[in-house]
Amino acid sequence: MLYIDTSVLLVYTLTQALEPARYTSTRKLVAKIATGKLAAATSFYALHEVYLFALGNAPDFPTGAAFGKGALNRILRLPLQIFPLVSREERRLLGRKLSALPDASDMPHAVAALLHGCEAIVAYDEHFRAITHVIGYKTPADCV
Repeated sequence: MLYIDTSVLLVYTLTQALEPARYTSTRKLVAKIATGKLAAATSFYALHEVYLFALGNAPDFPTGAAFGKGALNRILRLPLQIFPLVSREERRLLGRKLSALPDASDMPHAVAALLHGCEAIVAYDEHFRAITHVIGYKTPADCV
C-alpha cells in the first residue's frame, strides 16, 4: 500500500492549473488508484492540510470553505484508506526512526505510513528522501 501525501492531493484537487506537468502524473496515479490497480491510503492529517490550504488561498472564508469541501469530496470518492491521526505515543515511538526528517510537519505523515505498513510515501515533498532507509519515497511519476 502507498501513502498519498498532501502535496499529491493538492495537485489532484486544487493546484492542477498551476502545476500542469505534475497534474499529468498525478492524474495517472489517481486513475490507477480509482481502478484498484494500486492500493493507497492517506490520513486525516493530509485531509486537514488540504482544507487549510483552500482556506489560506481564498479571498474569504466562505469561498475557501467551498473549495476545501469540494477538494475533500473529490478525495473521499477515491477508494483510499483513511488513517486516523497518530497518537502522541505513536509519534514518540516511531519518531526516533524518523529523526532525519528535516521538516517536523511531515512527521505525522511518515508515522501514519509506517504504523499502517505502507511500502512508500508518494509525494512531491523531497524531505521524505531523508528517511528512505526507513520507508520508501516515490513521486507520482514513479508509480505510473
